Amino acid sequence: MRKFSVVKITAFFLLCGLASVLYAQQYLYTNDFMPGNNTTTALTVSKAGLVKAIDTYPTGGPSQTGGALFAMTEIAYAQTKSNLCLFVSNGGNSTIAAFTINSANGTLKAVHGSPFSDGASGGQGDGMSLTVGDNKLLFAGNTTANTISVLRISPTCSLKAVSTANTNGNTPVGMKVTPNGKYLIASYLQPIDSFSIDYKAGTLTELGPFTSQGYTAGMDISCDSSTVYVGDAAQYTQVEVFSINSAGQLTEINNFNNDNGQNSNNVVLSRNEKYLYVSNTMSFQVMTLSVGTNGTLTYDSTTSLNNPGDTGLYVLGLAIGESGADLFVEEVNNPESIGSLAIKGKTLKEVTGSPFPVVNNSYNSATFIAVPPKSCK
Repeated sequence: MRKFSVVKITAFFLLCGLASVLYAQQYLYTNDFMPGNNTTTALTVSKAGLVKAIDTYPTGGPSQTGGALFAMTEIAYAQTKSNLCLFVSNGGNSTIAAFTINSANGTLKAVHGSPFSDGASGGQGDGMSLTVGDNKLLFAGNTTANTISVLRISPTCSLKAVSTANTNGNTPVGMKVTPNGKYLIASYLQPIDSFSIDYKAGTLTELGPFTSQGYTAGMDISCDSSTVYVGDAAQYTQVEVFSINSAGQLTEINNFNNDNGQNSNNVVLSRNEKYLYVSNTMSFQVMTLSVGTNGTLTYDSTTSLNNPGDTGLYVLGLAIGESGADLFVEEVNNPESIGSLAIKGKTLKEVTGSPFPVVNNSYNSATFIAVPPKSCK
């Protein structure tokens, strides 16, 4: 009988474990903004980029009646020591639904006590953006109250509101925590802001706001937490780039403008950070920009999305899965739809059958995330 050393056997199992991580099943989850009783839909993605709905789940609260701003991401993901968590905001009554995710099949289970109050009262007219810091705190942007709620995430995925930060009359639209977990960046459809995070106390300390040249909206942040790329709400394509210093202060270092697409509410970096993808909301396109040193951006191409023959369509949120091989696009439609594009460097190609239907939601501006999310190398 052939003998194997303990070292070789250990290495074999480590490689098997690594392979399972590298090829984890990709899922997508939506905030459907259903009129009245809101829902979230779980979807699975095949290796060919085909998207298929698994099931739709009630969030236990109403969506906002006015519709969400295009740059808002009203759904978030966290991984605690014992669970994978999904959080979905209900802008109609300032609550947040919490679910645990079954990683084997993508199904959801409501957490006991869900939905949870975010500490604000009444409805948030333009919705509630969500983002997570270090898998410990959930931040919720209250667009009517002009505040940011801080909630602590338990190992079971339950939530507890612990503090509220004032945005001084500004409406929190896009929000994202730096990959190093130190700062929360928030866009206000004009200035942009930065907050230092105290995880032990569960509080935010404002460091800005900082002046912008356009109407700042959706954002992405480089893996080294040094640079913020912000898509602006504009008639053309406008992307502002800010550096983040060691104290969390923001300084604008580039203001990119281009007329190949209309509007630029959302942006996402490729997994290798060589490219920035921009949703041209009003022209139903995705623009590709090359990312250079010191925040420089260069126009590469514009990809028009498949139009299912409907009218009044808009391109909304963008997400890249864990492998970095696919770009997913949220579209306003009825049914709500998600486009899927294969990434080949600077080239995007929409897969056969895209866009894929989710639920009938009367043309409301839904939003979504990828789980597992794009990871920093």
